[in-house]
Amino acid sequence: MPIRFTKLSATGNDFILFDNRENLFRGDEEQLFRTLCTRRLAIGADGILLIENPQTSALRFTPSRFTMRYFNRDGLESEMCGNGARAAAYYAFRHNIAPAEMQFEVSGDLYHAVVIENKVRLRMQKPWDLKLNPNALEEKNIEEGGYVNTGVPHYVLFVQDVNQVDVEKLGKKYRHHSTFQPAGTNVNFVAVKEPAHLHLRTYERGVEEETLACGTGTVASAVLAHLKKQIPFPIHVTTRGGELTVYGDNNFEKLELEGEVRLVYYGEFDLENFAEHKS
Repeated sequence: MPIRFTKLSATGNDFILFDNRENLFRGDEEQLFRTLCTRRLAIGADGILLIENPQTSALRFTPSRFTMRYFNRDGLESEMCGNGARAAAYYAFRHNIAPAEMQFEVSGDLYHAVVIENKVRLRMQKPWDLKLNPNALEEKNIEEGGYVNTGVPHYVLFVQDVNQVDVEKLGKKYRHHSTFQPAGTNVNFVAVKEPAHLHLRTYERGVEEETLACGTGTVASAVLAHLKKQIPFPIHVTTRGGELTVYGDNNFEKLELEGEVRLVYYGEFDLENFAEHKS
């Protein structure tokens, strides 16, 4: 039986989205998800999004319109994906699952999003586990920005020019650095180009390479630029996939991530072609 999917891009992060409200997938299809995300051999993507039936948040007694689950390219479920959540919100609005202003659940937390034409603004959770000086840095000519969890863990490094950084080499090194074990971390390289404007490149855990953008990494970089460099909100961020904006306040109670989302195409695949990868 053909399985339908939707391909979406959120500022360069691309996703395979399945409407899973009839429980086609359990969420333990690690090998299948990893295969589907493999570029040139299958559909190809940074990760998988599942839209599932709504649940009531365990932390707030407010019903959500739907639940989003996110799986990285390695096939494993992750706690959160900022650009993935924006893509899920855009899909939900386009397919009458939720209104333009909506609430939905990710990993037990309630998120609020607003769709305005081709942009989605997402209210983030307040960041936690902040360490301004994790003391993991071993390179010269790079400044340690800090570590923070914005849904997933992020290590931020300030550089003069993101185009001169070996993101694959250094990203892999710090993603597995002993300071951040056992879970590891995402790694962000940030250059401050002008007041309230950052240039960003991110090495993503679970994807295990640089991606064109990272939503939670963008928010983490903005938070640490605000704290370390006194950069005021809103902070505009240029990634290789496009432009993002982070809105916020000094207490980080109202952090919002805004950027473009594109519905790239609809498709379907025959599960039998991936029979050996089902489980």
